[in-house]
Amino acid sequence: MASIKPPPTSEDEKKDRQFVTALSRGLQLLQCFSPQQPEMSGSDLARLTGLPQPTVWRLCHTMVEMGVLVTVSGDKMRPGLAALRLGHSAIAGLGIAETARPHLQELADTFEGAGGLATRDGVEMVILQRCESDNRLLMNLHVGSRVPLSTSALGWAWLAGASEDERARAVSELEIKDGARWGKAKAGFALALVEFRQRGFIINAGVLHKGYNTAAAPVLAPDGSVPFAINCGSAAVTLSAARLRSDVGPRLARLAEALQYAALSKRTKSVPSTRGRPGRSGNP
Repeated sequence: MASIKPPPTSEDEKKDRQFVTALSRGLQLLQCFSPQQPEMSGSDLARLTGLPQPTVWRLCHTMVEMGVLVTVSGDKMRPGLAALRLGHSAIAGLGIAETARPHLQELADTFEGAGGLATRDGVEMVILQRCESDNRLLMNLHVGSRVPLSTSALGWAWLAGASEDERARAVSELEIKDGARWGKAKAGFALALVEFRQRGFIINAGVLHKGYNTAAAPVLAPDGSVPFAINCGSAAVTLSAARLRSDVGPRLARLAEALQYAALSKRTKSVPSTRGRPGRSGNP
């Protein structure tokens, strides 16, 4: 489920006179819906957000009238076409997803796996692009799917690329909100971080899913932040950790650098091939 921000307090509102509380609460309700829970009742939304039930019903009534929510069986609701248009607009605005697609598809086909691009949302990574080969031994993920920041290759790539301060804040959030998973995964991530500093990519072998190996790399912004991460992986019987290190990882690192350039250039419609280009310092 998506990370849900707590409702603003009266102190928050005093600090920002331009802040519209009713709008923030409506958006908070929309954040509760996910591919795993596409339909919810007013009671569900009140429980998840901590908002009073009468407030939730008024907000839901308004959004139903505007087509942002639609009613379904029983007392449940789900996002309507108006909300869907907003989602498509948001993804379309991230032109890097389409820019990355042919290159991720090339990697997926070459290594009989799947490639993806994702962005962080709290303690999860949201997949914005997903490209698959014909291999049937792939994880059932698609655009909009969420994977844990704590155990996924995409999450590890984000953590590895983040600044020390930003990583420390993210780890604190993981310890609070996903402590059990992070407690088991953090030793593996520490080793992956060492490898990232040497090679520019991370390897996640069987951590998110037993028998599934993935390489990933962060896409950095000019300010040093990590807006995206990319990956390529497959079942261990198809793609070994050794091949991820020797072949897949270096190409992912080069693609991540090319995507950074593409994101900076408004005129860029494609990025150079990842084949035969020199990698970053320290890459094989």
